[in-house]
Amino acid sequence: MKTYFYERTAYALSDQPVPSCFMRLDDHFDLNFTGYEEAMRHRAVVMAEAICGRMADVEMYAFLIEDARKRHAIDAKGDDKAAILTRSFLVGYLGAGRAFLDAVAVTLSTLYVLPLSNAEQTFSNGDFWHQLVSNNPNVHRRYHALRMFIIEFLRWSAETPQHVAPLSVVQNHFGRFAPRAQRLQVIDDPDAMLGEISDSSRTYRWLDPLQLHDRWKPQFMTLCDKICVDLERDVNAS
Repeated sequence: MKTYFYERTAYALSDQPVPSCFMRLDDHFDLNFTGYEEAMRHRAVVMAEAICGRMADVEMYAFLIEDARKRHAIDAKGDDKAAILTRSFLVGYLGAGRAFLDAVAVTLSTLYVLPLSNAEQTFSNGDFWHQLVSNNPNVHRRYHALRMFIIEFLRWSAETPQHVAPLSVVQNHFGRFAPRAQRLQVIDDPDAMLGEISDSSRTYRWLDPLQLHDRWKPQFMTLCDKICVDLERDVNAS
């Protein structure tokens, strides 16, 4: 029986295609569950919907960032409106990405019975990686290749105030009437400090937030592929 878990996420409200790994996972559910109650009680279905829902949120916020630019392309004060919305939606994007990573880490902790409390079941916890490699080195090896991406993303989500600089800082660096492309940018510099970024004499690296999504989305998709394999195995073992 198919569960259609992805239709209970933001994917159902957008034109963004559901990642193929989630569709394949539901095909696997279809082959293994005979009824609705059996499927809805299985932890793999619950965890699949949680992970898919957070990935849908990541893609939704990326869409909102892009859409804000189109909606305010020609209206009065459109550049400032687009810049303000870009910052707000980027904060949501980073929060959604953090929630996605946490959902994957919690799922791995559950499937492989890692001796961690709820608060410890996160990729940002060094003991999570230690417990994963100690309890299941083969699973650890599959995910460790993505650890640099995970570290980078978690750093951005933890350092949001420094990266998503107030619009006044952008105007101070690029000018009150700087081109839209500059007003949309955020700081891509790990050394930036909130109390110092208003100093126009400092030089920082800046980038368009959508470049971040272009850089990170393939890694998010790889994580989706990997965790779907683990969820399939959990169904097979039950």
